[in-house]
Amino acid sequence: MTHLLRPWYVLLLAVGFGRDLWVSSIQVAGAVLSPRDIAEPRFLTVPLTRARSDLEITLVANYITLTPGTLTVDVSPDRGTLLVHSLLAGDAGDDVRRDVQENIERRVTRATRA
Repeated sequence: MTHLLRPWYVLLLAVGFGRDLWVSSIQVAGAVLSPRDIAEPRFLTVPLTRARSDLEITLVANYITLTPGTLTVDVSPDRGTLLVHSLLAGDAGDDVRRDVQENIERRVTRATRA
């Protein structure tokens, strides 16, 4: 049964990425074109809660990097934490952490696991 669901989850991953690409492009363009300085760049660590295999970690890291305004800088040696730079992270970066863990990581692991 789970093998039949994988194509559906791959499609959801692609649609989610397209949506995130669109939304973040508009947010970054707004930050760049705004007369006020609304960018709040920050480096933050994002603990991986689901992704464990090299494929899953690579997909999560690349998803982050391909989304405008964010960049995966490093993966910890134990492969349990990503170092991410975000242009619009805010004071603590909690929204970025939550988005990676609850959305990106969840979509990737659903698409890659049988």
